[in-house]
Amino acid sequence: MDPTPHMKPHGAFAALMADQDLAHLQRVMRRSLSCDLGGPLLPPSYWRERLAAVTRQSHLSPTQVQIVHRLHLYIDAFETASAVRDDQPIAAAGGQSG
Repeated sequence: MDPTPHMKPHGAFAALMADQDLAHLQRVMRRSLSCDLGGPLLPPSYWRERLAAVTRQSHLSPTQVQIVHRLHLYIDAFETASAVRDDQPIAAAGGQSG
């Protein structure tokens, strides 16, 4: 058995990989959750798992931890806004009949 899958990369390479992953997640996650097509392209649970994977895969710097935290807050805000939108009744079309 190969013991390396349980080891986290260290040093400059690990920091670079985490930076690239987080920059990618910041760009793509915001677009995915923007609801331009009537709903998110990928659900918030997917993005939470992606953030967890980045956290598990390397030792994050304090700045990187702050980015992860901000992205979690963004997901929380999206879910709150979605819940509010889903709870609002749909207004009648102009209130006119027939």
